Amino acid sequence: MAAFALEREPTAFAQVNVTPLVDVLLVLLVIFMLTVPQITHKLTLDFSHCDVGCPLPSDPVRLSIKQTGELYWNGTALNRTELEHNFVVLAQATQTPMLTLRPEARTKYETVAEIVAAAKNAGLRNIGLEPAIR
Repeated sequence: MAAFALEREPTAFAQVNVTPLVDVLLVLLVIFMLTVPQITHKLTLDFSHCDVGCPLPSDPVRLSIKQTGELYWNGTALNRTELEHNFVVLAQATQTPMLTLRPEARTKYETVAEIVAAAKNAGLRNIGLEPAIR
């Protein structure tokens, strides 16, 4: 009977090694613990001491650039020479407002780049770009 006896060999148990998984999770936990306070940090500003002497920010100057190259300074049409003159006057102001460029959707990049270069050459440093007008 011994010839027909079924002997079982010890079988290996399939186990998952969780040590690398725990290591990765701990590293991610540390990364999140370090970055979340920086993201949620709020800066509180106290303007109670600022009465009449504090200058108020002026309204931005909007320069619309049409696809055809037409220019509009706060809604008023002007040419390139008038634009450069306006840049010089704006740069010499005591409190320089922000120059906001608003190109149309299909305006050439070259046109916008030339206007930005002219503004910088006139001494303007506070230049913004709004999304294209459709």
